Amino acid sequence: MTIKLVLCTTPDEKTAQLIANTLVKNRLAACVNIIKGIESVYEWQGKIEADTECQLIIKTNTQFALQAFDKVSELHPYDVPEWLELNAEASSAYGQWLQTTLQR
Repeated sequence: MTIKLVLCTTPDEKTAQLIANTLVKNRLAACVNIIKGIESVYEWQGKIEADTECQLIIKTNTQFALQAFDKVSELHPYDVPEWLELNAEASSAYGQWLQTTLQR
């Protein structure tokens, strides 16, 4: 089973905490890192926008990535939340911890 790292931005720390806690509590992610205060520049509806956001790094696997996406979509205030899935390799110990945590 492939480990997935998912990148997802949120508009604020409150939303980031809600998403992170919900994913871990529901065992859809083994861990979520929250990086506060990133600056995002992007085009939205024909305009260049700049916002301060929180970056989530969601650690899950292929089995739970779609369910995690569905849960984030329910909780997220953006019309189009960032959701970038990256395949990842891990040390055997960390990979085992991640898989065991998600399977409980």
